[in-house]
Amino acid sequence: MKPATLPVEGVPRVGAETVRACLGHLFTALYPPDHPAVLDAAAALSAEFGEIFRYAETLAAAVVDDQLLLSGYPQGENEIRLPGGLHDLHRWSIEHLAFTRGLTAVELDQLFALLHRRPAGGEDATTCLTRAGVDHIRVGRLATGGKAPVAETVGIHLYRQAVNEVAAIYQQLGDHHQADLGQARQIVSAVVDDQQHGNQLQALTWLKSHDDYTYTHVLNVCILTVAQARTLGLPEKRLNAIGIAALLHDTGKCFIPPELLRKPGKLTPAEFEVVKQHPALGAKVLRTIPEVDDLTVLVAYEHHMRFDGSGYPARAHPRLPNLASRLCTIADYYDALRTIRSYKQEITPDEALRIMSQGAGTVLDPLLLRHFVEMVGLYPRGCLVQLTDGRIAVVVATHTGFATRPAIRVLTDATGGRLTQPVEIDLAASHANDRELSIARAIDPNTVEIAPETYL
Repeated sequence: MKPATLPVEGVPRVGAETVRACLGHLFTALYPPDHPAVLDAAAALSAEFGEIFRYAETLAAAVVDDQLLLSGYPQGENEIRLPGGLHDLHRWSIEHLAFTRGLTAVELDQLFALLHRRPAGGEDATTCLTRAGVDHIRVGRLATGGKAPVAETVGIHLYRQAVNEVAAIYQQLGDHHQADLGQARQIVSAVVDDQQHGNQLQALTWLKSHDDYTYTHVLNVCILTVAQARTLGLPEKRLNAIGIAALLHDTGKCFIPPELLRKPGKLTPAEFEVVKQHPALGAKVLRTIPEVDDLTVLVAYEHHMRFDGSGYPARAHPRLPNLASRLCTIADYYDALRTIRSYKQEITPDEALRIMSQGAGTVLDPLLLRHFVEMVGLYPRGCLVQLTDGRIAVVVATHTGFATRPAIRVLTDATGGRLTQPVEIDLAASHANDRELSIARAIDPNTVEIAPETYL
């Protein structure tokens, strides 16, 4: 039987049995650290990590309730249980480990030795490993403050790693008119896997910054496009193809002057004409890359074509864009509206959907848009909201058919004071005395200095 697979940042398909064997040796060694069996295990583990590091800079792991999560995912039927090594980790207050490229067997020996003994006199694992010359293993507690599930904390790390990989792909496209399609497939495979294992990444599409806007936008469009395609019931092979197309849809922007893309203000008509060239430029470059399929070229060309035949590039004989292009257009429009730019504030999710609804049947496919609204909800997971009683909460789950009544985690009292312990309320299933409680409005996290990811 083929080993189960699991997503690992940058290496979406690593055999679970291989990882189980490696980390099982690490956490459940029965012999002292200088025993030949342990030394052999460290050498074997180092070799296995060396293979992983051919594809990824880091392997992140977290331990929750004696279960190991890799990049935020439990291992299902092949889950890795750590009954023996768990006590060693707990006594050193280790909840999170990150192994980075360059890891040696000697460093693993030092970790074995640390876990084998008890901490003395206020020792902490990080200091001990640093003193021992261990540079490629980071350990510590998860910075959740008891508020966020560990899977989502590690999911943030996976998201940011994916942004870095997208940046590398787009820089390669801009500099050499080439792309590492293997790396792109790994990112998309991780996105598809995420849709099947908790859907953490979709809740993180609001993690944006001015500096890497292009790359976070591209990743968000990929995540939201794959999510739409999956809820339409498309098979996994098709999801991966659509995901690659969405990931590379903005290739043409690599060939637009960066000062136009980063201009802190509205473009002039002449400048906008230059920017409008990016779909055709992207399609032209992608056509020259042998591994790129026709769908990817088509989506790059069509993602600014409108449902009614208008948009750009202009066509002599307008036709309905491809399904993948229409899905990508919806995701692109939504994320662009929600993105903070230097010349405008972020639009809240419900405001973005109301603006998009005005383009139903003209800019956007009305049926697909209705499906998208049902998928993300007026107040999607990760959205910060103010309740009718003045309290502030973060949305933790949405319900089909109850767009305005998601499950929430209340963070403040009515005066804005932070609660010591967040309060869970499902607005769709609340008790009779809570039925008057509802969402008054979505709010920008920056206006109240609350980071939703801390409370997801």
